[in-house]
Amino acid sequence: MPPTCSRRLFLGWFGTGLLSSCAGTAPVSSAGPDWVLVRQRGFLRAAADPLVGAPYFFKRAGEYAGFEWEILSALCRQLGVGLEVTPIAWPEQVGALVAQKVDLLFNGHELPPATAEDAPRLPYEPTRPYYLSSQQILYTGAQESAPETLVALAGRRVGVIDQSGGWALVSAYNRKNVVPIGIVGFRSLQDLLAQLEGGGLDVALIEAPVATWQVMQHQNWRRLGPGWLPVALAGLVRTQDQSTREQLDLAMGELVAAGQLQAILRRWGLWSELQNRLVV
Repeated sequence: MPPTCSRRLFLGWFGTGLLSSCAGTAPVSSAGPDWVLVRQRGFLRAAADPLVGAPYFFKRAGEYAGFEWEILSALCRQLGVGLEVTPIAWPEQVGALVAQKVDLLFNGHELPPATAEDAPRLPYEPTRPYYLSSQQILYTGAQESAPETLVALAGRRVGVIDQSGGWALVSAYNRKNVVPIGIVGFRSLQDLLAQLEGGGLDVALIEAPVATWQVMQHQNWRRLGPGWLPVALAGLVRTQDQSTREQLDLAMGELVAAGQLQAILRRWGLWSELQNRLVV
């Protein structure tokens, strides 16, 4: 997903922030004016950028697909409302939310980090997280030996997306170790994958959903790693739309309890032990 500064700030906050988000005060069933408006309208307006690509949110044969699309659709069914997707470029989505063009962002946005009380308040709040992403090693079957640790990447040509979680992870490693990892940055995922397939890179360090999808598309590609730099993905709603957030959190909790969230993630090959933190 497009990188954000929250990915790096999230490292020190992950241990307690996610659990408090998942296990905090249960949403109330009463509806405020924002949710009443959604119910009167009959559908929830969500922003998504299909160009973000598989397996997040994309178009296949003219229809929306992706694990985020399936989770969002399940949430709306649980809430008894329809779903209207407005295609908005990822960098422009927060602006569209603040301008009330949509009710919800559900497109790979990271859980905002905890901030100091005197820090400027963000104009949006996160919903309960729906997925824990991480960084994994992606390599082709042509590799003689698979590097299973970051130390094993030292001296290799490792492709990452500029300013992404993989970039941050390798940069932090290189600052602390004498033998550095040979980082090769790319602005385009397609260019990175082409270099990996053509032998211009030894491995790539990318987000687990992307690595999983690429392995599904290439018979001889592999992924491994414990899942470095975990970061939670969550929906975003306007700060004043607390009732909408509460309803979404309640519906997400019901999807988790019924095993529907797990079933969706399993269908896309994305369920792992890491995801068990979502059910706390």
